[in-house]
Amino acid sequence: MSLFVIVVAAGHAIPPVIAAALGKSKTTVFIGAGIACAIAVMSGNPAFIATDIIGVGLGT
Repeated sequence: MSLFVIVVAAGHAIPPVIAAALGKSKTTVFIGAGIACAIAVMSGNPAFIATDIIGVGLGT
């Protein structure tokens, strides 16, 4: 696994973190995680979807 894959997976952790900072509630974190999951699945390579979802989980 290359460094780029890890950086992209870390990038998918950003929406839940931003939602937590702005919304201050669990609901906004779940919405941010849902958006990040949708982006990860739609834009990612099928071989790395699991890695992207792990990145979302770490952000949540």
